[in-house]
Amino acid sequence: MSRIPAETDAASLPQLGAIDRFKIIAKSTAKRGIDVCFASKVAVLRAIGLVDFPVPPNSRLRRTSSLTLRHYYESGLTTMMPILTAARMFGADLDQPLNVLDFGCGVARQLLQLTRNYPNVAAFACDANPDNIKHVRNAFPKVDVYANAFDPPLRYKDDTFDLVYSVSTFSHFSPDDARLWLRELRRVAKPNGLLCLTVNSTTSIDWVHRRGLHLDYTKDKLLRDGYWYQVDAAAWYKKKAEDAVTTFGSGTVAEPRPTGNMYYSPQHAKEFFEAAGLEFLALAPGVIDRMQDLVVSRKSEANN
Repeated sequence: MSRIPAETDAASLPQLGAIDRFKIIAKSTAKRGIDVCFASKVAVLRAIGLVDFPVPPNSRLRRTSSLTLRHYYESGLTTMMPILTAARMFGADLDQPLNVLDFGCGVARQLLQLTRNYPNVAAFACDANPDNIKHVRNAFPKVDVYANAFDPPLRYKDDTFDLVYSVSTFSHFSPDDARLWLRELRRVAKPNGLLCLTVNSTTSIDWVHRRGLHLDYTKDKLLRDGYWYQVDAAAWYKKKAEDAVTTFGSGTVAEPRPTGNMYYSPQHAKEFFEAAGLEFLALAPGVIDRMQDLVVSRKSEANN
């Protein structure tokens, strides 16, 4: 395994001029104002009975794949449904008091659906972005939630969770980071505990091609190579420099090194998960936002 590089320091970031800094501060100020207006809109919708669920600030909502309040709710439902279905198929009865971890919970699109439909579950959540955690802690007081570091370990004891799920985190980890986190999630899962994790795969290549992106990389190449980690380090360092001016709405505040987009072929995903000591159970293509695959694996007692 490659050594994880040291955290980014200020000297490694590009220097921003006065005009760029002014634009960043102005944009941050505008986001704060939009958050206030959005909160007022949500309050009105709540008062007339059209919204009955916690809503994140607009600046956090738009850092997910959701650009509207409706999409935030509906995409949380459609992305959680395959996970809940897989969990039940492979033996996790969520009507019972199970321990469930939302790893990389974001602003709780999936957690919302879990907590409102399965009240017997003991829900836990973690995310590396403290702004996400601030929202989740305020909106879901019964959920055990905290801001984890970008690197393992998590604060949980060995053999804690009956189910661990994660949406659109392993699609951004580098291969080395993904190996570390798979082993860590295996550690905190109970024997026979399930892991339902989403990954980019051949379906994702089709999705980005329809949007005119990465046209030089094909499904055939992915199937041949096994995986593809696409990262624009220069763009990440520029964004990191911008976030150093103001962390409001930041996407990199918790990241010590560049992240990108990781794609797995189905065969490589199977081998990758098995190399982490997990029993590979199933792969459901394109069931997450019609873009990502759902990989279902288990911490088998035989591998303990």
